[in-house]
Amino acid sequence: MDLSKYRFAHHKLDAYRVASEIADLAEPLAARFGDGHRKLADQLRRSADGVAALIGEGANRYTPKQKRQRFVEARGEAGEVACHMERAFSYRLVSEQELVAVLDRADRVCAMLTGLIRRHS
Repeated sequence: MDLSKYRFAHHKLDAYRVASEIADLAEPLAARFGDGHRKLADQLRRSADGVAALIGEGANRYTPKQKRQRFVEARGEAGEVACHMERAFSYRLVSEQELVAVLDRADRVCAMLTGLIRRHS
């Protein structure tokens, strides 16, 4: 779907694109966890979706203070994604390659969010 006709502020942010990649990677991984790890799968899904959602919300807020707060929260969610993925790896629910793919993106989005937080401080 072509979203180029819409002018939402988050569409201009690389951080939003990377956060969307995190959510896209996390969903099929979480779906494989099985009934014994349903809580972990749910937490992974929620935190992965939360990163992108908070970036979208922050980018479209009006004041620098409002933007900064959402970007801080998004950075926290990215850290939560990393923790859940590390747990999943320790439980042998994801491969090392899958872990690294998500952690690389989570680390990258954290760095970008740090820049956005500084910009709005």
